[in-house]
Amino acid sequence: MIPDNIARAHMLRVIREFDQGVRLVPDKQHSTKFCLAFEGRHYPPKIVIRWANEIVNGEELWEHSGGRESNSFCESRGFSILEHGGAPH
Repeated sequence: MIPDNIARAHMLRVIREFDQGVRLVPDKQHSTKFCLAFEGRHYPPKIVIRWANEIVNGEELWEHSGGRESNSFCESRGFSILEHGGAPH
């Protein structure tokens, strides 16, 4: 389960760290079906949530699932989710 105290601001911090090259997606952990779309760029939703949890709760989050759980959480924070074909989720 994804903690409710992860805010959009925490997720935006992770996105900015991706953009600055501070954080990189580990090999074999790239999203295969969905992406979080923000300002014309795409990010792996599950990993954004994992690292946002590290910011706010002090540890990476490994127990949440991808797909519906991660996508719904991102959407509840005002982000768009796209299927890798570019179609809105």
